[in-house]
Amino acid sequence: MFKNARASIAPLLLASLLAFSLPLHAESEETEPQVRFSGFGSLGFVHNHGDGSAFIRDLTQPDGATNKGLFWEIDSRVGVQANYKPTENLEAIAQVISRYRIDNTFRPELTWGFLKYTPNDFVDLRAGRIGYDIFIGADSRDVGYSYLWVRPPVEFYGQLFNSYIDGGDVAMRLPLGEGSARAKLYSGIVRQQFASNHSQVKATGPSSPFVNGPIANLAGSRMNGLVLDYQDTHWTFKLGRTDMLMRVDFQFDHTQPSIASILAVMAGGASPAQTSVLNSIADGTEPTGKHVIFSSVGMAYENGPLQIQAAANHFTSGFEAFPPSNSGFVSAAYRIGKFTPYAVISAIKSKHSGRPDELASLGANPFLVELTRFALGAGIRNQHTYSLGMRYDFAEHAAVKVQLDRTINRTCSPLRYPIINPAPACAPSMLWPAVPLEWDGHATVFSAVLDFTF
Repeated sequence: MFKNARASIAPLLLASLLAFSLPLHAESEETEPQVRFSGFGSLGFVHNHGDGSAFIRDLTQPDGATNKGLFWEIDSRVGVQANYKPTENLEAIAQVISRYRIDNTFRPELTWGFLKYTPNDFVDLRAGRIGYDIFIGADSRDVGYSYLWVRPPVEFYGQLFNSYIDGGDVAMRLPLGEGSARAKLYSGIVRQQFASNHSQVKATGPSSPFVNGPIANLAGSRMNGLVLDYQDTHWTFKLGRTDMLMRVDFQFDHTQPSIASILAVMAGGASPAQTSVLNSIADGTEPTGKHVIFSSVGMAYENGPLQIQAAANHFTSGFEAFPPSNSGFVSAAYRIGKFTPYAVISAIKSKHSGRPDELASLGANPFLVELTRFALGAGIRNQHTYSLGMRYDFAEHAAVKVQLDRTINRTCSPLRYPIINPAPACAPSMLWPAVPLEWDGHATVFSAVLDFTF
């Protein structure tokens, strides 16, 4: 009996099972087909052995896998793609994916829908809904068959707000040595949603206004970026920088007030100096009009059976509830026939806000200081994960993967909030949708997935 396997996943499972019986391509009667259909899918399950914690793949998922059974939602998905090429230089591409969404459904979503124009061998122009590829493989992270692991490292890829933008890009390629260099400029509007305050405190702990964080709708946020990469026979190098000017609409649960309103109430007896700091904090928790910047570097090496990947990212934000962070991962694998064992180390560390200490220095009420620290800690991402896995390519277009993750979340520490909760408590963490206050920050996650293309 698989617990928490929602009825909404049934169409996804059925479509995935039927995919193997479909032809690889739907072609016209012409020798050179103009329309081509393809697809991909993943059927997976996750079990989190952590003590009451909930594991998610990224910020777009509302609920996570716990120790209550096997969870199919986290990694299972199916997608179909259509390519129409009326001329040699023009192509239309559409992609629809059914995956676990922030609204707790598997409702299909148009993830790609663009026109691509290639006037010559050196320039590509795209317009419409396009993939977001600032990181290596970021625009294909829903296609499980395309990468080695069960899922891309959560500490690195899981913090991304979006997987596509509505806009356009221009890419220019030039031969360089034994390979080719490319520069891409892109600009567009972000349409997706994510959990802005993903961490919840379970009911076993004290009452908290920060239970069930609001959904953030990014519609209207403007994103601009630049990607530089180089590829040759064995090496891939990539540099990326994205600047998002945020415009966020929060969808609050009617039982949950905003951080700003809570702080306003708590500041009733505050001094003018304390009130000034609290007002500044409240302004910092409003994301609209703030810039979010991702700056990344990555490399991949493949030579025969050996595969190595590494990447690092620096995140900055004017949004105080989502503090600056550094993240990265290193992955190594060695293929032995149809089997590829691999190992991954990934980590992310956020900078803690100094505002609570500033309030304390001004003689603020200790409860107000701790409440402020708790509120601003909701966006903290401070953890690392050791992963071991195996990929088995048992068929031409299908692979089975198993993976064991050991995560240590360092936002959990004894007596972090002694006034709010006198017992050892776990601080909120944006990468965990639910944690008990007594969680020690350790989790062991086992995953298995069937990836395929058709």
